[in-house]
Amino acid sequence: MARLLLIKDSGRAEDPAPSGVEKVISHWRGHDRPRTSVAMLSDVLSEPERLDDAEAVWMLLERVTASELFNIVGEVEERHLPALLTRPNGSEMLGQPHQEGIVACPPGTDPAQACAVLQTLLSQAPALATLKREARVLQAQHRGLCDQIGKLDEELRMAAQLQREFLPTQTPELNEVSFHALYRPAGYVSGDIYDVTRLDENHIGFFVADAVGHGVPAALMTVYIKRSLRTKRLVTQTEKGYEIIPPGEALSRLNQDMIRQQSGKVRFATACYGIIDTRDFKLTIARAGHPFPMLLRSDGQVQTLEPEGGLLGVFPEETFEETRVQLDPGDRMLIYSDGFECAFPDDEVQPNGKRRVANENYAREFLDLGQGDPAAAIQRLEDNLDTQAGSLNQKDDLTVLCVSVSKDAVAQPVKRSGKPVAA
Repeated sequence: MARLLLIKDSGRAEDPAPSGVEKVISHWRGHDRPRTSVAMLSDVLSEPERLDDAEAVWMLLERVTASELFNIVGEVEERHLPALLTRPNGSEMLGQPHQEGIVACPPGTDPAQACAVLQTLLSQAPALATLKREARVLQAQHRGLCDQIGKLDEELRMAAQLQREFLPTQTPELNEVSFHALYRPAGYVSGDIYDVTRLDENHIGFFVADAVGHGVPAALMTVYIKRSLRTKRLVTQTEKGYEIIPPGEALSRLNQDMIRQQSGKVRFATACYGIIDTRDFKLTIARAGHPFPMLLRSDGQVQTLEPEGGLLGVFPEETFEETRVQLDPGDRMLIYSDGFECAFPDDEVQPNGKRRVANENYAREFLDLGQGDPAAAIQRLEDNLDTQAGSLNQKDDLTVLCVSVSKDAVAQPVKRSGKPVAA
């Protein structure tokens, strides 16, 4: 038996149903006449949950205000209840929609016709009840999904914060040698990482690594790489008790460590690791499958450094060649991740009608990093990235580390032992 709630704004709830309602229901066809109950408009507006037990509503309103009508219609619509609306000053015809799911039933309507409309509305009640049950289930699932997404979002934000704590908060500056970096993850966390560390009173080590892939797995690998890259070893025979590990050997040890940690699935990365002697600005660098470092000379010449070396984490016996270069006052060297190949869109149209995604436009942009204050140059590059198409949906992580020798720097004579890098 369908439940029909009569809502009125005059008289009392205890009063019997209006005679007009009884006349309408008397024309009901079949034996499933609705069970009626009465509620006052003011009570329903103060306790809207009264509507939850109804399958259909008939609003019999004689002196309702515009505000009250708006509120009761909103409550009925929110619950997707089929409804009749009767009010003395209404201009709608019988069956004319007042709002979605609410149709007019003007005073004086023929009872048989009004009954036909009411019976039609109530015939939809079972289907609506089923839909409302399904909607409640979907809402519960939606809330659960939102909770899970919220937790995931919070965890990723904490992971991003943790990863940034592994980055240097302040890079060392020694004898007019300085370091400046741009670091832009494509998502919450990055597959790129960099570090700059003072190794002793004269040497600074620096590296950029790029774990293949994106998201949390790549980010976890970058943390492992940073913690596993060994830069010194104990040597008890020396006065200091240690010596600096050359870049090629450091990458070789890291490569072997990564391979030992793998459990059946190859996980690999690229990296560049260099050491600069801040006394005479001699730099030694090795690379492992990473883009070639770019040397920007103070006189405007551009040179790429191309030491040989494969990916980290693939071949156990891989060796990593070292390149040595003399930096002069005003020179800068850039180590960067391959995400820059997609950072600056290419306007050139290929024969197939498409534009290249990967390109070398970044090399032109990098030339500007050789001009002016290095911190300001990095900021100009970052501002330029903001103007590129797709900057809000970055395709890959972006990292560039700039090693700069001040124009006012003065090299000091160094007596060397013959080793490539020594403390």
